Amino acid sequence: MARVMKGRLAKVIAQVAALALVVGGLVAFVATQRGAEVTASEQTASRVSAGDAGQDGTAPGEGLGESVLQLERASQVTVDLPKVVTVTAGGETTTFATNAGTIEQALRENEVSFDEDDQVSPALDTEITQDVDVTVQRVDTSTETTSEEVPFETVEVEDEDLAEGKTSVLAAGAPGEKTTTWSITTVDGEETDREVATTETVREPVERRIAVGTKEPEPTRSAASSASDSADSSESSEASGASSASQASAPTSGVWQSLAECESGGNWSINTGNGYYGGLQFSASSWAGAGGTQYAPLPHQATPAEQIATAEKLRANGGWGHWPHCSSQLGLR
Repeated sequence: MARVMKGRLAKVIAQVAALALVVGGLVAFVATQRGAEVTASEQTASRVSAGDAGQDGTAPGEGLGESVLQLERASQVTVDLPKVVTVTAGGETTTFATNAGTIEQALRENEVSFDEDDQVSPALDTEITQDVDVTVQRVDTSTETTSEEVPFETVEVEDEDLAEGKTSVLAAGAPGEKTTTWSITTVDGEETDREVATTETVREPVERRIAVGTKEPEPTRSAASSASDSADSSESSEASGASSASQASAPTSGVWQSLAECESGGNWSINTGNGYYGGLQFSASSWAGAGGTQYAPLPHQATPAEQIATAEKLRANGGWGHWPHCSSQLGLR
């Protein structure tokens, strides 16, 4: 940096020295011309006052016109001194002396680069009549492309084969993608403007479809019907005892208990005949697919702990989406 500053200082000193030489020469020239004018005037006045011929044999007044012409020419001499121009461009400042007529001529003579997009102040066609400071701001335009997610919509479809209040995910849904191309303007490297040039949807979103059950639950069995089945009560006593034990061992808190409260009212041995069983309302196929049959043929016949263990396997392969309605209500997804 110090070497650059010394180089610039030396350049300015050299320019000032050259300017001083030019001014000194002009002053000497003007002084000489004025001396010549005085001498010529004295000689002319002497000849006119004498009214006789000069020593060179010329007639009185001869040569007077020529002397007057020389005086007029000397008085018309003008001195065009260089002007000092200081240019700041791209964060760098340069100073030079110039006899250029306009800002544009001065910049081109001293190889200061600029193009039609750049901002030059004062304007390029400004005449240089005195020392002047010039600013050149580099204006550039570029493009940038960004992408963003397009959210999908959720559509609910009524399903008369699904119990009322139950839901089933038919299609998970997927977000789309949109790209935007921006036109960016910078001045001296700083962004000053950003406008949308084009937009394009590169992938359409896929809607999420959920089946909503509309099937009414089966009516509660009447007292007469219960009486007619009393003969079978002895055979089912063992199963009833297992159900009572299952309810007794149910957890009293935790995520799975909260989910069971939403799905089945917290009844881990429920079987309403709607095709879903137990506290977490497994279907027979989901129960078998997750390995639940190792505990019992159907979910409501297993203990809460066994149902939860099977549910953990199911959740590991699909998440809380296996219980879409209740998991959303509980804020699990």
